[in-house]
Amino acid sequence: MTSGAATLPPQSRVKDQIKRIQEYVWARHIDGSDHYDHSIDEDEAIRVLDAFYSEIGNRNSPDQIYLGILLFERAFEHPEQQAELFERARKILEFYRRVSQETDWPAVEDRLDDIRRYQEEQAPPPPPPPEPVVEIPAAAPPPAEAEPVQVPPAAPEPAPAPAAIAVAEGEVQEAAVATQDKDARREAREAIIADLPVVAGMVLVPAGSFLYGPDGQEVFLDMFYIDKNPVTNAEYQRFVRETGYRPPRYAEDPRLSQPDQPVTGISYADAAQFARWAGKELPTEQQWEKAARGTDGRTYPWGNDPPGASDAAFGQDPESGAPRAVGSWARNVSPFGAEDMCGNVWEWTSSRYKKDGEFHVVRGGSYNDPVEYLHAYYRLEAHPKDKCEAIGFRCVKNVHL
Repeated sequence: MTSGAATLPPQSRVKDQIKRIQEYVWARHIDGSDHYDHSIDEDEAIRVLDAFYSEIGNRNSPDQIYLGILLFERAFEHPEQQAELFERARKILEFYRRVSQETDWPAVEDRLDDIRRYQEEQAPPPPPPPEPVVEIPAAAPPPAEAEPVQVPPAAPEPAPAPAAIAVAEGEVQEAAVATQDKDARREAREAIIADLPVVAGMVLVPAGSFLYGPDGQEVFLDMFYIDKNPVTNAEYQRFVRETGYRPPRYAEDPRLSQPDQPVTGISYADAAQFARWAGKELPTEQQWEKAARGTDGRTYPWGNDPPGASDAAFGQDPESGAPRAVGSWARNVSPFGAEDMCGNVWEWTSSRYKKDGEFHVVRGGSYNDPVEYLHAYYRLEAHPKDKCEAIGFRCVKNVHL
């Protein structure tokens, strides 16, 4: 974004231009619809709003929220100015909260959560504590009449082996020890299953290797628990009641808000907040996939034959379809006992779709997707702020030995 003041049109046209920009921001960045003026340049819109809200009569207007949201969105397009744009957006969004006393609007709260997380990640680590000062006592003087100590001459050291041979032997020995340690750790983790407690509502995925992805790459994971079913509306509403957290987007929609349906209309941040409250975490995509397909590389939780209508929810009309109550399919159970990992709703994971990217991976397919999206290895990207009617989540509890 370039600097410089914008030139506003004559007063008779100012309100029309500002209204046009506000309608654009609402449609594209708040409502998520495609019904907006595609000719609007967002950097130019920011300059116009900056100039407008710098005027004395407009400086305290809560309508600055539109400028704050635009600054937030443009921060992702201007990484060199991201910190500055996020900070400006934060001040405007928090100003809006104060003057409007609106503290549960997701359009504001989700963005503030993202800004806080970004600023926490960018903050420099605290300096290490100073090294303790160790006082070394002075050596005691020798006795006045002590006899001089006779030090015998050192015995000649044996000739060292050639350096190249010593290094090679050391590397071989270290590699052998590392392999033995790795095997021993795996055996210990796999043997401890019998001593682990039963966790209500969760199933245990033992430590060990599994075939990951469409190519069957062998990957080793430590053991973990995973929710038997996706988090339901009833479970999420308990979280909302006990914490005062904002309700999901579709809390009042009868098509999507039945108690036993998986909760939808929650962002990645919402899912992560629930997981922390529950003392759990969101799964990595590798954890999710192993829990869904077992260790043998199968395509679906039950095997390799495609699902029928009695096996999973998929292929429905997006407008009239809806997820079913969790646990509705007797066959849709993974080798570890996790249910509904094929169809019904996509599920958030903690993994990024690209290593340094913004989007997260969702897994499992949904009630309005074609059958190929239900493959246990299929990856789909979702923006962390998405509150989609087809994305839910389940949690994991890692076993730390």
